[in-house]
Amino acid sequence: MNNLSFSFTSNDFLLMLQGAGITFFLTLVSGFAGSVLGFLVGWGRSLGVKWLYYPLGIYIEVIRSVPLIIQFVLFNSFLAIAGYPINPFVSGLITLSLYIAAYVAEVVMAGIHSVPPTMVRAARGLGLGYFQSFRYVVVPIGARTVLPSWTGLMLGLMKDTSLIAVLGASPPELLRASQIVITRIQEPLAILIGAGAFYFVMCHVITLAVQRYERSWTSKGKVEA
Repeated sequence: MNNLSFSFTSNDFLLMLQGAGITFFLTLVSGFAGSVLGFLVGWGRSLGVKWLYYPLGIYIEVIRSVPLIIQFVLFNSFLAIAGYPINPFVSGLITLSLYIAAYVAEVVMAGIHSVPPTMVRAARGLGLGYFQSFRYVVVPIGARTVLPSWTGLMLGLMKDTSLIAVLGASPPELLRASQIVITRIQEPLAILIGAGAFYFVMCHVITLAVQRYERSWTSKGKVEA
């Protein structure tokens, strides 16, 4: 431990802190983009139209079946072969978004199907059109159902960002930054414990934010009731 205190410098800490920031950035951006795309895909499948249901289903099955690390390599290589090479960091961000969208789509579809058909029919009977009943009835009720599952997906996504290192993306995310520090000071256990602490704090922040939003949502519903 004395060796660690001597070898571990403020620059090492700043590198890991920067890596944590990159990890958090990747999670937020790909999580948002993937959630929007996943919502559209899940909604499209819930319509039951064959020309939407089956192609979107193939997309979901392929994404969920192929390991993420292979998706990183294939997507980046495909762009290069096609003559459109892009920054590995951007390529990884797009891959993460497409990956998480497939899982969000299944959660969204389950949320839509969790809304009792009688409530939808009642809304339509009151004169609401399809889009109005979907917006004011299906989405609010379904969102409450899927929020815990969606939160779990986002926490898993944060840990999956470490795989972007296979592309050599720069600046490095948290795990890659930790590996750089480990290579220099040769204290893997202590550094990995520190990296785990960073992951815990970031996951805890997301969990608290979702819980706070859920409580405010519940309180708002009680007031309106």
